[in-house]
Amino acid sequence: MKELAELRKIVDGQKTVTTKRIKPLLDEIQKSYVQTANKVKHQKDTIKKINSNYSVVNSKAARLSVHVQTHENLKKAHSELKAKHKAAMKELHHFKYNRAR
Repeated sequence: MKELAELRKIVDGQKTVTTKRIKPLLDEIQKSYVQTANKVKHQKDTIKKINSNYSVVNSKAARLSVHVQTHENLKKAHSELKAKHKAAMKELHHFKYNRAR
């Protein structure tokens, strides 16, 4: 912001300042503020996009986690069912074997 420092020096050093001398400095300062505002707006838009993408990814991860948990529960239930089936078949075999005697 050298323009602002120069403007302050002019104002401090003189009682009267010509418009011709001060207008270019004010234009430069305004241009600098506009550029800074545009950069901030661009950064805000970028952050907004990143947050939106993060939200989508987070949502997908949560849904995937539910699917994985459901899959794990199904595998566990299947294993338990297989064990019960095996035990029932073993009991049936013993029942048939003991009945035949």
